[in-house]
Amino acid sequence: MVMLRQKFDPKVTRQLTIMRVVSPLAGLAICAVILGVYAWRLQHFEHSVAMVEAVWNEEVSRRDAKIVTIAELSFSRTAATGEAIPCRYKFEIGTPADDFRVGDKLDIVPATGTCQRADIIGRVGRDH
Repeated sequence: MVMLRQKFDPKVTRQLTIMRVVSPLAGLAICAVILGVYAWRLQHFEHSVAMVEAVWNEEVSRRDAKIVTIAELSFSRTAATGEAIPCRYKFEIGTPADDFRVGDKLDIVPATGTCQRADIIGRVGRDH
């Protein structure tokens, strides 16, 4: 069986070659912008200290079964009006190897409009 190679017009070949280079570069630029905005948010938005009120391990199914550490955190976030709003919500905070305990304090960046989302930066005060 003879395989025939499809011949394109030189202009089309040139455009395909350019697209093979431009497409990954555009994707890389978009990822860099998203990561940059996320890093800017972590640096410039108001941080809060969250207290671990309860902690337990759960098995979750993503690609395979994995055990993660879930904690109920209490913290306060600042509303657009400037008032402090107390929050208490459950978050995935790590794995059993991270050894989180009730009473641990975490540095977080809470979402501005809800208590249900926060970015956990790390522990405060306890040596790991």
